[in-house]
Amino acid sequence: MTSLSGTVDAAVLEAALTARDDEGERTLAYEGLRITGTLRLDRRRLGTAVALVGCVFEGPVDLTELSLPSLDLSGSVLPALHADRLTVDGDLRLVRARVGDGVTEPRPMTDPSDSATGQRVPRRLQEGAATGALRLADARIGGNLVIEQLLLADSDAWSLLAPRLAVEGSVHGRELTANGALYLRDARVTHAVNLHAADVGGLDATGITCTGFYADWGFRSTGQVLLRAAEVGGVVTFHDAVLDGPAGSLLSSRLRVPRLRLDLRRPPVGRVVLQDAAVDVLVDAESTWPAPGALSLEGFTYQRLESERLVEVRSRIAWLTRDPRAGARAFEQLARSYENGGDERSARTVRHARERHLSRNDRLAGRIWGLLQDMLFGYGYAPHRALLWLLALVAAGSVWFATHRPPPVGGDSKRAWDPVLYSLDLLIPVAGLGHRGAWDPAGASKAVAVLMVVFGWVLATAVIAGARRVLSR
Repeated sequence: MTSLSGTVDAAVLEAALTARDDEGERTLAYEGLRITGTLRLDRRRLGTAVALVGCVFEGPVDLTELSLPSLDLSGSVLPALHADRLTVDGDLRLVRARVGDGVTEPRPMTDPSDSATGQRVPRRLQEGAATGALRLADARIGGNLVIEQLLLADSDAWSLLAPRLAVEGSVHGRELTANGALYLRDARVTHAVNLHAADVGGLDATGITCTGFYADWGFRSTGQVLLRAAEVGGVVTFHDAVLDGPAGSLLSSRLRVPRLRLDLRRPPVGRVVLQDAAVDVLVDAESTWPAPGALSLEGFTYQRLESERLVEVRSRIAWLTRDPRAGARAFEQLARSYENGGDERSARTVRHARERHLSRNDRLAGRIWGLLQDMLFGYGYAPHRALLWLLALVAAGSVWFATHRPPPVGGDSKRAWDPVLYSLDLLIPVAGLGHRGAWDPAGASKAVAVLMVVFGWVLATAVIAGARRVLSR
């Protein structure tokens, strides 16, 4: 430490830092200072690490385009930190620091069409006009960005404004608190982004690349979390996270990650959008699925589904239908995931449910025909139904004709009367057994015979249609 202590003018501190830098010291360290005025170290190059720990800055700190080995502002209080294009060879530390004017009114990032729940909109902002308590746009950090237990409390448009931030290490943001949203669009982090137990008003990490994204173990967002077009090499996890009111939601279309965990602490308040995302494994929990109508899965691809508690195939189908726009591709994706796990029966169940789901959008005639196919043959996925219907109709016809024997054609027949074979011959539309033309029913028996012929044709047509649908795949 030097003789500087108590209240110091920003110009005096600046001069001291510059003078001592010329002396070739390894670290310039000051603790517990109160700095008046605006500290300006913009567009400077310092060869010495700087540590301003536990200091109170009465004015903003301007570190725009500053270059230095490392910077430690832990425990300090700053009304604003402007560090666009900052270059730090080692770590940038803001542990237990406070940045902002102290306004703690929540400012959740909300959907542009929802003006009733907040002031923020997740559109690509005009960076020249945007403001933020902590600015790190285009900053380059050779080590770690350590912002654990950092408090960002301000009335600016963003709590953290750091587009295209590059971090060679990891971002450590455990228990970070921000009344507004964090803007990390197109950030590049060599290792992981850790936001364990952080509490934020939203997060725009569109286009971010990293090896792991951990928003878990009590992570809470009252606004939208955007991970659109993000590239994560390991895992994205929201385990035990809370997407809270008024606008907590997850928008992760076109996300690419091997493992995605969405087993939240409780169901999200807003939407979960996975449209066109691609993962190898999705881990979720049935108890925290989003509400019906708040899920988007079209184009979402995955190899395997996992959960701590077994999710029955019928429940998983209900999960699909929570997306009102779920189409054939979403059902086929689920069926393939069961096939990848060797569960052919569940895959058939999903494909059967798909046909039912799609037939609801048909016209009246199509819905009626679909209902018949479902009843008679299960759209080709329940072939045993056709056999059951055939046996039931043969049995019913045999009972009727056993007590209502029709007379032979021409008054005489060389065939012995057999109500079972006669009923079966009526139901088979082609390649008859010779019994149907040998007997001439009349009255009620004729009506029963006609109905059985009609049922036979309907059953055969449904079987052929279902078989063609299955074989075409």
